[in-house]
Amino acid sequence: MSASGEIIRAYRGFGASMQRQMESRPGEERLLAYVVVASLIFFVARVPALLKLSAAAATAEISPIALFVTNLVGSFFFAPLMLYGLAALSHLAAKAFGGHGRGVDARLALFWTLLVISPLALISTIIQIAMPLAWVSQALWLALFLIFAFAWGQALSVAEGYKKPYLAIAAIILTALGLIILFKSTLF
Repeated sequence: MSASGEIIRAYRGFGASMQRQMESRPGEERLLAYVVVASLIFFVARVPALLKLSAAAATAEISPIALFVTNLVGSFFFAPLMLYGLAALSHLAAKAFGGHGRGVDARLALFWTLLVISPLALISTIIQIAMPLAWVSQALWLALFLIFAFAWGQALSVAEGYKKPYLAIAAIILTALGLIILFKSTLF
């Protein structure tokens, strides 16, 4: 089945989709393709926000081109590196709680989830353009994050051999909330 067909099929069951991905034994080149394509789709989903920022920054010292280039470089070079690190950390955390999967499966769980969720980011952007209200934007990004946490928790549970995905999902959500609180208190 094609990748786009498998992405659509994944919405019927994230755990089953992850199991099919693991059975196909993807190599590191396919994992890299997953994370790069997901990064591209998430970058495209951010373009309207970047256009709005560049219009506001046109009078400031930051040029709109510099804004796009830095986001593009971040999306294609730094984001995949950080995602590889996040996958390694999730694998180590899973090992600490009795997981017995392989590192490549933990990477597959994260990268496949990002690829499956990335079309929702595009849909969210289209809705935000049609309804440019702050609360709609925040609600959509929160919903997107919760769907991501649910899907990644299920995929990671399959990758690490857990019987139930609920602990993995709760750990992802609590870690994210902790990071948000930490960064908000650090930045503001």
